[in-house]
Amino acid sequence: MPSAKPRTTTDIASDDMTAEQLALPSSRARYAKTQYGVVQGGTVRNGTAVFLNVPYSQAVARWNDPKPLDEGSRYSTKPYTEDGLYCAQRSQPKRMTLGLGSPTESPFFADIYVPSTVALDTPDTSPHTLKPVRVFIHGGFLQFGSTSGFNYNQQFFPAEEFDEVRVLLAYRVSVLGFLSSEKHKLEGNYGFKDCWAGLEWVRKNIAAFGGDPQEIHLSGMSGGAHLVQQLLHYAARHAPSKAPFKSATLFSNGILANAPTAAEKEAQFGSVATAAGIDPSASDAVAQLRRVSISTLLASIGANSSQMVFRGVIGPGDGWVSEDQMEYQQSGRFASDLRKAGIQYVVCGDVRDEIAGYKLAHPCKETREIIPNLERYYTASDSARLLAAYPPLQPTSSVTDINLLQGQILADAQVHLPVRFLARDLARAGFPVVRYTIEYVAKALGTNGVVIHGSDLVIQQYRLSLLSQRESQIAFEWRERLEEEVKQAVRSPETVRGEGTVLTLGENGAIGWEEDWRWEQLRRIEGAIRDVWVA
Repeated sequence: MPSAKPRTTTDIASDDMTAEQLALPSSRARYAKTQYGVVQGGTVRNGTAVFLNVPYSQAVARWNDPKPLDEGSRYSTKPYTEDGLYCAQRSQPKRMTLGLGSPTESPFFADIYVPSTVALDTPDTSPHTLKPVRVFIHGGFLQFGSTSGFNYNQQFFPAEEFDEVRVLLAYRVSVLGFLSSEKHKLEGNYGFKDCWAGLEWVRKNIAAFGGDPQEIHLSGMSGGAHLVQQLLHYAARHAPSKAPFKSATLFSNGILANAPTAAEKEAQFGSVATAAGIDPSASDAVAQLRRVSISTLLASIGANSSQMVFRGVIGPGDGWVSEDQMEYQQSGRFASDLRKAGIQYVVCGDVRDEIAGYKLAHPCKETREIIPNLERYYTASDSARLLAAYPPLQPTSSVTDINLLQGQILADAQVHLPVRFLARDLARAGFPVVRYTIEYVAKALGTNGVVIHGSDLVIQQYRLSLLSQRESQIAFEWRERLEEEVKQAVRSPETVRGEGTVLTLGENGAIGWEEDWRWEQLRRIEGAIRDVWVA
């Protein structure tokens, strides 16, 4: 954190994309000397140096694990200043969601933002001059999204104003990232593996960009937060090997329950293969699927939409998602192993009006559609228990009522419960954790005061182009307070707050510890999910 307070205003527009600024005549070339050769980036309007689409892995064939760059590899001499790539996906290539690039099956790259205080041309890699590193993983239900687009594109603001290196990691999503089959030994979980590979690359190479490899702080939004929690579990299971990050922040998502097995998702594999014109029982079904065009593959996942949400699975044999994941988290061993892996603290939280977005996720016309929609994310048994934990709808219930119920279930199960479970499990084991909630929203978002899913990133990532002067001051104060609470939790874990209170950014901009009014509403759902595991 720089000694001077950051700027509170900017003339950079909210839609002023990073790559467009890098293409301006005023952009100056900047160079980073990596072990794979010199990488050329450029400066954006506020002085930050940016390097876009820098590879962290070799390109691999479809549904293979990421492969580290060979020691003798050399980066292209082209400028890394174009918003060139995002993972191929079904969502349309809109500027809002995906930025200015084009689809690829090998989205193994990092976008790197370096503050102007770093002398890249004459790098000083002594520890006292290196900057803290903030690595961010984008959201999108694990089904869509990119490192670019409107929501994540302007990382140059926090990089410059808080004097830190910021890195956004791309990864495989949807069918490319998470298709699995026990029958065909297709492991799945590729998106998780991609991000771990990206973090390993960051640890080994970020000093070339002025970043401190000992000060890597990981965060993720929505599906990215789910992914971050999975990375925490992987780090803990592989202790005492040191994780390639020292802290984790989960913005509005997490892991509620144990994942389904690959066997339970076999029907999903069958649906994809059948829609692509392939017999799923054929011994070479995976080989055939690898040969179909990406357009055919993506079209196949629209054939049975309720089957086509791809997420992490247990097995077969890749060691990424354990069958006892939530029991392990509750037991205290998770917290102990995180310490051994070098993780110092966790921050997690939600926003007040998560339901406003989740009620729109999978529109329903009838009550019977709710269970199939829940089964996109949870096992059949967990889905049934979740629905049963809420007051039943009546025969006269309207379509609006049906979607409100489903939206509430998803908001609770995707966000409100997982962040509370994680914080409580860690706190009970004496691990430093801070849980927050956001009830404040920037006026420029046009939500009329509704704090929708993801809207807090404007505050959390100091998006000056969407903040008034007062709002930017509140965002600065929020960051300062959160950092103070983290330091206190690390210094004295016994002082970590109990589950009944939460660090709150109130709707009037006030910051403080408040009673968590939502917990009482969540007790019945907690019992439906967790009582089946706790002896």
